[in-house]
Amino acid sequence: MPPFSKLLLASCLLPLSCLAQPVDTRPPLDLAAADTLLLESNPAILQARAAVAGARAGIDMAGARPNPTLSAAVTSINPARNSNGGYWDRPMDSVLRVDQTFERGDKRELRLRAADRNLAATGADLANTIRLARMALANAWLNLRAAQEIRQIAAESARLAARAADAAELRGKAGDLAGVDVARFAADAARVANDAVQADLDYARARLELSLLLGNRVAPDTLQAAAEWPDPGLPANDDGERPDLLAARQRLALADAQRDLARAQRTRDVSVGVQYEHFPPDARNTYGLSVSIPLFLGNDYRGDIARSEAEYTAAEQQLDATRAAADNERARLGSEYSARAARLDRIRNVVLPAAERAGRGADIAIQKGGMGLTDYLDTQRNLRAARIEAIQARADLSRAALMLRLAGSTP
Repeated sequence: MPPFSKLLLASCLLPLSCLAQPVDTRPPLDLAAADTLLLESNPAILQARAAVAGARAGIDMAGARPNPTLSAAVTSINPARNSNGGYWDRPMDSVLRVDQTFERGDKRELRLRAADRNLAATGADLANTIRLARMALANAWLNLRAAQEIRQIAAESARLAARAADAAELRGKAGDLAGVDVARFAADAARVANDAVQADLDYARARLELSLLLGNRVAPDTLQAAAEWPDPGLPANDDGERPDLLAARQRLALADAQRDLARAQRTRDVSVGVQYEHFPPDARNTYGLSVSIPLFLGNDYRGDIARSEAEYTAAEQQLDATRAAADNERARLGSEYSARAARLDRIRNVVLPAAERAGRGADIAIQKGGMGLTDYLDTQRNLRAARIEAIQARADLSRAALMLRLAGSTP
């Protein structure tokens, strides 16, 4: 075997443990632990919880009855008339009055029903926000998990290519290798180095994306995904009905309650007043009662009723659209899962074993002088590409399984 081939082969077959990059000191984060952090600190989830608290307060607001009104007045004051008595004996009319509005048409009950439906819809929105956040988490975590392995393979490939280029340059200076071959090894090393830089960039982006989803509770430069691929049984909102469908259904019930409340505005409320008057010296103490009702001369609430009808129709259409979107999503994710599973099976059973056999055969052939260095490096590049493809296929299958489960189906 030529000396150059031995030197290049030795540089290409260094143990991977010698080339491994330093590992972050923070314990790796598995998907279950990331899910716990997501529920505690994800900004979208926190905002949805605040909306639920506001909707819960809306029930107290809807159940409140009209407040009574207390008024006091002094009338019939005549400055020309003097009185030697105290304030209470002066000849002026002192009036104390209490007014109370009584709602009719079951307005309070309708408001409570609408507030209750709004709370239910807001709670379903929270559950759907959690579902969507878990989908985003699964994507981000799997991107980081795959980026870690791809980054390691790319870094190892770059180091091997650099050693091969250095060895080729030494032999080129000694006159044992043509200049065109030296240039070929240098170009290959540069290309592989660029791949390693891109892998570092993808890894950094995956860290930032995951950290953002976790509310920056974990610094991006300390994030590292656990080695185990996730179980598709990630906690999901699978209580029987998807939360987005439940939210749309509750908003239809809310629109129905608001429509009934708008119609109830045409039922006139009654205001009752009780009055006490003190007017010395003729009528020292008198009492009075009053009843008042509104006259629908300027506003008969036809606009409110028409708008509530339009909102009810829109809620019906939104429910139909949400149901259709959910069905389409489940069908699409089911097809994707089947395709991802078939792809991974082919890579595991055909592509990767063939690349591994070719790599082992190339190692034996180059030792016996039966393969050129260029062919040997091509074989190694194909092997690395097959390994990266296997990582990506494994991540894609895990992603498809998790997405399908979070969409309300089981793969």
